[in-house]
Amino acid sequence: MESSLEKIHQIVLDHEINLTENDVLEFLKIQNRWPYKYSWGQPSVEIIPEFGNNHQGEFFTFDGKFLFDEWKQYYDAGFTTILSNILDLTPELRSLSDKLFHYTGSPSNGNLYFSKGSSNHRVSFPPHSHHYDVIVKPIYGNSKWELGADTLENPKQSFIIPHNTSHCVYECLGKRLSLTLNII
Repeated sequence: MESSLEKIHQIVLDHEINLTENDVLEFLKIQNRWPYKYSWGQPSVEIIPEFGNNHQGEFFTFDGKFLFDEWKQYYDAGFTTILSNILDLTPELRSLSDKLFHYTGSPSNGNLYFSKGSSNHRVSFPPHSHHYDVIVKPIYGNSKWELGADTLENPKQSFIIPHNTSHCVYECLGKRLSLTLNII
């Protein structure tokens, strides 16, 4: 018998999502869509830096308006961006959110990890784990993952990161877009 997590994974696996780099860049130009932080404290747009904490203050005004051109400098330099709470952006993402809601009975949170790739900058957080399961759906690009004691090279299909499993992307040399879904 299929577990609930396997059923959710199958829903994600079967759901087609077609996004391009240009689509994401256009989403980010919608200035009022991206608050500095959501009401629950999660940043809407953040950069994974080479050192220290995630960056976001550099590309928001003092009153919380997103500054596309300031953010784009980080993207062009090869830093990875996390766009949080994105399941409302397209009909495909809204449809996936609806399917997950009808199966689980609760809203889902999805994030996009967006990068031009870099050999000079960190493309992911250092190895880390979560107290919840995560489903990753690569949309385009290639990346190499560390997942527990295993490695995944350029996954093309969605996969599950079980709760409390150490993981990270350790290489991404070209453009990449991945959807992550936190299964709480």
